[in-house]
Amino acid sequence: MQTRLEIEGLANVRELGGLDRRDGSRTPSGVFVRAEVLDLVTEAGWDQLRCHGVTTVVDLRRPEERSGAVPTGIAIRQLDLDGDERDFWAPRERNGQWGTPLYYADHLAQLPHRLAGVLGAIAEAPRGAVLFHCGAGWDRTGLVAAVLLKAIGVTEDAATQDYLASFENADAMAELHSRSFDVHERLTILDGFGHTPESAFRAMYRQLDLDAWFRAHLDDHTANVVRTWRGSAAPAPAHR
Repeated sequence: MQTRLEIEGLANVRELGGLDRRDGSRTPSGVFVRAEVLDLVTEAGWDQLRCHGVTTVVDLRRPEERSGAVPTGIAIRQLDLDGDERDFWAPRERNGQWGTPLYYADHLAQLPHRLAGVLGAIAEAPRGAVLFHCGAGWDRTGLVAAVLLKAIGVTEDAATQDYLASFENADAMAELHSRSFDVHERLTILDGFGHTPESAFRAMYRQLDLDAWFRAHLDDHTANVVRTWRGSAAPAPAHR
């Protein structure tokens, strides 16, 4: 069962440990944490993150979005997962796919260097847990989480429940951050494409072919570090 984190100043934060894998084991705790923007994390919240083992923060936001700072002693890597490739983003901004898992497969196929850079940073991060985040901890963070979960063989059901937790946390996020996270708009857009949040994520996750993508875009060292979750677990068994 996924470990719930209570961090002062965060409402969409969770540990990726404790999720069911295809081989019957569970993902190790203390390796990856996903979250929304960190601007409201209090001193006590940072202490809670340190106690959980977080030593590195990977900020997935665009340069113009970046804000706040991490405390001394925690490494920060800022990598723009979106990128500024307007040919890719303009149509997806018009049709609303940018806020859903419907763009994930296209992003992996057309902008592979963006995710490859993030995975490289995760592979080279100092010892300890890696927290990765964007603005809402929902879409960009969701893409990275999906890849990490698929890489270690997390079941489709468990990965889907992790994704859906952002919908469950939306009200708490809105209250904490004093802004809407556009749940109704997300649902409307997905419905227009014949999907619910669950069906959209499941379809993407089921079709995610990381073996081919890793061979094409990652060096062997980075691929191995990601597949073993920074050396904390055995690689996932091959799909049959």
